[in-house]
Amino acid sequence: MENDKLALRASSAGIRFIAQMTIYNSGSVERLRQYIADSYHERLLAAESVGQRLEDFQALFSRLGRMKVKQVLAANKEHAIVIVTAENNDGIFYTELKVEDDYPHKIIHYLFVQMREVTEPAE
Repeated sequence: MENDKLALRASSAGIRFIAQMTIYNSGSVERLRQYIADSYHERLLAAESVGQRLEDFQALFSRLGRMKVKQVLAANKEHAIVIVTAENNDGIFYTELKVEDDYPHKIIHYLFVQMREVTEPAE
């Protein structure tokens, strides 16, 4: 787990991920609103506003509670893929975050999905 933390801290995308999850886990709506406004690229905010994204995060928090990193699958300067768990759900969640190459490394892609349980072998 310590290597996972180091991998995230060495990555611009990882640092954005850590900041977002820390603010999300704090439950501070206003801090999260400000983070989204400051950290998401304008193209993403044009497609889904700060208010819409904030509502999505609030709905997640109400349903799932706080999140915890289970494993970092990959992290480089601009891209982090992280498996997280939630305090109010036994499932595991796939999270992917990409940032632009240049400073201030705004978020250009964010994906959060619950991984499905495999019940049958692949054909």
